[in-house]
Amino acid sequence: MITMRMMFCILVVSVVLSFPAKAWHGLGHRTVAEMAWRKMDAAERQAASDLLRQHPHYKLMLIANVPAGVDTNEWAFLNAAVWLDMIRPAKPGEPAKPRSITKYDVNPHAIGYPFVRRAVQGRVSLDKFTIAKPTAEMALSNSLATLKNPKASAEDRAVSLCAVLHLFGDLHQPLHAANLVTKDKPKGNGLGSSFLVRDESGQVINLHTYWDQAPGADVSCPAAMALAGKLAAAPEFQPARLPEYYQHHTIPQWVQESFQVAVNLGYNEDRVQYALASAVKSGKVPESAIPALKADYIRDTHVMAQRRITLAGLRLTDALKQVW
Repeated sequence: MITMRMMFCILVVSVVLSFPAKAWHGLGHRTVAEMAWRKMDAAERQAASDLLRQHPHYKLMLIANVPAGVDTNEWAFLNAAVWLDMIRPAKPGEPAKPRSITKYDVNPHAIGYPFVRRAVQGRVSLDKFTIAKPTAEMALSNSLATLKNPKASAEDRAVSLCAVLHLFGDLHQPLHAANLVTKDKPKGNGLGSSFLVRDESGQVINLHTYWDQAPGADVSCPAAMALAGKLAAAPEFQPARLPEYYQHHTIPQWVQESFQVAVNLGYNEDRVQYALASAVKSGKVPESAIPALKADYIRDTHVMAQRRITLAGLRLTDALKQVW
């Protein structure tokens, strides 16, 4: 007979294995965490691991399905970086998640500063655009403060560690920092989710999701470890070759870096064309007319995604060095 406890465990395992891709996708978030893990010494790793054991979902989610040959502490740390996506409420058609999971879904994942394309500047107003608060900038700042606070409860600090690991990745994803405002969408276009393109395989995908998946589609632990190793060894991603790493030291500055990348590359009208999802859904634009991404845009997006992930890993490492 299947007990309620067994049913709950089965549900949690399904959440861990099939949570929706957000921000850098599971691969990007785990890679950022893996880059930091590799820079931590034994005492720092132990401190992080001891803290995560106080997490309310430690057994059910953080150490579920430890891959063969992977250290449990390391797996918990990498899973902690995607926990904020695991706890989001189920989408229509997905199995419902219990309140004991979704009640922790309180952190925003983006900020989305507004902008208009050059061609319509002066003709499209930003007056109706508002940024909801708290923002992801605030969430990261508050989570860091709680994590560093010795008077905070162990559970609160463990939850905050997960938020820190995740939000460092989120705020380095360019489309999490910029929201294109158009005449028909004065409140923004969903951080790029309203724009449809065809990727390199010819599949239709919205622009935000395309950037989310730019690091790669394989979200496994070996893939994250391999990507972390690749980025750490790449000459072009060494700290000395990343001037912004030395120039910018605050959360708002990192977000503005992301914003500029989104404006100058992500949404650049000279680099990318798209179809509005609403127009395709209504039949005004046939699916066959959805533009394909250009080869140079695809190339530059992948390179920039790797650069942003590297910067997130370096900065996360620096922040955690101040905690333990």
